Amino acid sequence: MKKDELIHMWQEGNDRLFRDEKTNRQMITKYLSEKTLKGNRSMQFNLIFYGAIQVANIILLSMNLAGYQNNTALVWVLISQLVLTIGILVFSMDLFYKFREINNYSDSLQNLIKKQLWFYRRPYEIWLVLVALSVIILISNLNLYVDNDNGSYVIYNKAKFAVGTLAVFAFIYGTLKVASLFGLRRLKAYLADLQQGALERSKVMERSRKRYLWLWVVVFLLLTASLVFGILKAVP
Repeated sequence: MKKDELIHMWQEGNDRLFRDEKTNRQMITKYLSEKTLKGNRSMQFNLIFYGAIQVANIILLSMNLAGYQNNTALVWVLISQLVLTIGILVFSMDLFYKFREINNYSDSLQNLIKKQLWFYRRPYEIWLVLVALSVIILISNLNLYVDNDNGSYVIYNKAKFAVGTLAVFAFIYGTLKVASLFGLRRLKAYLADLQQGALERSKVMERSRKRYLWLWVVVFLLLTASLVFGILKAVP
């Protein structure tokens, strides 16, 4: 039976297919393998996309270092941000290759899912915080580049600036965290279904997947809009 036929029967709620235990486990494993592979592609895109943001940060920071070279205090802030950004980029690249290694060298689907659960709970959790910081760095450096007044930059309302920065950080991190939690729930559901020989939890996760899709769309659109707005303002 082709995978598309299996998926169709599962989506239609046809449980007769799964009465034979051996056939049941084989087809469940095949189906969940495809679902896990799809999730892998999303994770890799995520790491690449935010890695590209680090590259954009490095370029902007370098331009601002040149533009504010006579502002000693700001130069040290920019150097600190540049070092942090390079560190985030290196960490992101390491995570990308580590995630590929997990997927290439796992001997079974269950072990693969267990390793991915570890990935979500440990290094990826650290990465979420760093990525939220990198978005703050991107936005702030766009403002610095656009509002450069002969090498000086003034924050007139520091309290408002601090609150706005924290709000953006909380929004970016919170959105990514919710998506990460959904990824964890999805993997836990796959693992439970593999162990139990059923697709009950996977059914629930499939229904709820679309509810969280808009979160990814919102973050992507916000980041894109920020970049475009900054570029348009920078162009004479």
